[in-house]
Amino acid sequence: MRANLSFLASDALEGRATPSHELDIAAEFIASRFRAAGLEPVTKDGSYFQKALFAEVTPKLDDFRLILQADKKKIELTSADVRVHAIRPLSLKDVEVVNLPPNGNLPPIEGKIVAGDAKRYGSENALYKLQTLKPALILLLGSLRGAEETYPFLEDADAGLAPVIRVGNDDAASALSQNRRLIASVHLSAPARHDVMLENVAGILRGSDPVLRDQYVLFTAHYDHIGTLGPGPGDRINNGANDNASGTVSVMEIASALATLNPHPRRSILFMAFFGEEGGLLGSTYYVDHPLVPLKDTIADVNLEQMGRTDDNDGTEVGAFAFTGPSYSDLAARMAEPARSEGVKVYQHRGADSFFDRSDNYAFARAGVVAHTIAVAFEFPDYHAVGDEWQKIDYANMAKVDRAVAAGLLGLANTDAAPLWSNSKETQPYRQAGR
Repeated sequence: MRANLSFLASDALEGRATPSHELDIAAEFIASRFRAAGLEPVTKDGSYFQKALFAEVTPKLDDFRLILQADKKKIELTSADVRVHAIRPLSLKDVEVVNLPPNGNLPPIEGKIVAGDAKRYGSENALYKLQTLKPALILLLGSLRGAEETYPFLEDADAGLAPVIRVGNDDAASALSQNRRLIASVHLSAPARHDVMLENVAGILRGSDPVLRDQYVLFTAHYDHIGTLGPGPGDRINNGANDNASGTVSVMEIASALATLNPHPRRSILFMAFFGEEGGLLGSTYYVDHPLVPLKDTIADVNLEQMGRTDDNDGTEVGAFAFTGPSYSDLAARMAEPARSEGVKVYQHRGADSFFDRSDNYAFARAGVVAHTIAVAFEFPDYHAVGDEWQKIDYANMAKVDRAVAAGLLGLANTDAAPLWSNSKETQPYRQAGR
């Protein structure tokens, strides 16, 4: 693991930004390790790469116009009043807007312009839910504070997502809060767009049980990081050793170990490394929209993050790992006993539930799959900084923890019962998504 991690987190790979040539090199390296382990390709073209066409987009706002008619009041907005996330041009005139409710269930919105309060509907998770209902345009009304759009942005080129326009205007926000009738006219020119091909890396260990082999456990980690800082003195490379070369090499090493078992585990295990987690769960969301094995037959996703550092900001953790959202399902409890057999404890991290939606497991949870992220250190010195380098990894502890995680993964693959969501308010959306 030291050899593999020191390469993935080397200066030569310049922080593995999505997209970049260095990220492509990392993908090839991971595929070579899956190939050496004896994992089978699972994509239609017989490779270890799930290719994903993404658009790299910078909006052109020179002639942008948005007019909102609120009863008799006309609100004219320019590019200075908005943040735009759209990959196609848009031209609409005098179209009635559906005002989204401040709480409760959403009305039918397919093909419609919708307007909602930015505080309720502006989060990544709320937007994801809105997008599944296929509106024509999403207007988020409220303050633009904290809503800076980073250009260029990346979006699945074929997803057909609705454009999102954040509007920072008090009159517009007031009209929405009063549930006044809104009529919208919009002109948005075609953006500057450059298409890029990104790659998830996948290899499968086929199960040995005649029935359970058609069920799948996913074992995943993201292999991207945040690239380099702008020009300047000193070290400018965010190497991403712990975040998340440590999770990636752990997936690679556990794949190599379990592939030697004869017979194989009863269920099939799909090992994957995702691109674009740092940009908003891009690779895992793409996989969920284009699964390589049926989601209805996927019993769990076990995702790894930050496995190599023990110096969590809340205190040192040696011989231990923790789950995000540990109370959301019985997965943590099921993996704790095999971990103990390897001399490793599953600990409860302070605020672990708040981390549940911050890594690739969340893309699977939104689709109803029981999914959690495992980490040793949730937050650590050098997080997203140039000091996150391979020399600071505790390799002996990572190996010990990985053996415990592998034991738990093996248990998931071999036991008859699949993991279950807990019956709590927090898990209701995930349980409903899985129906």
